[in-house]
Amino acid sequence: MTYPILPIIDRQTGQVQFKAEGHWHIRYVADPLRLERLLARGVRRPIFDPETSNLLLVVPAIADPAGKKFAFSLAKFPSNGALTKLGS
Repeated sequence: MTYPILPIIDRQTGQVQFKAEGHWHIRYVADPLRLERLLARGVRRPIFDPETSNLLLVVPAIADPAGKKFAFSLAKFPSNGALTKLGS
């Protein structure tokens, strides 16, 4: 099952936040600026596919009346804990 979403993107960290299935999700994308540019040109709401962790976009294209499809792989860190520890 896929879910139409409206993502919030942090340009600096690549963090992507969105609500799907009644819960907030946090994922990361490698190229947040490209994602933001394509979202601005999208012809419909982006779709999140939890099976593949892909964010699917459709952008208008001259030679393709249905639009060109783009998929962004969204990464999830294994835990919400700190990624590093500071020694004393």
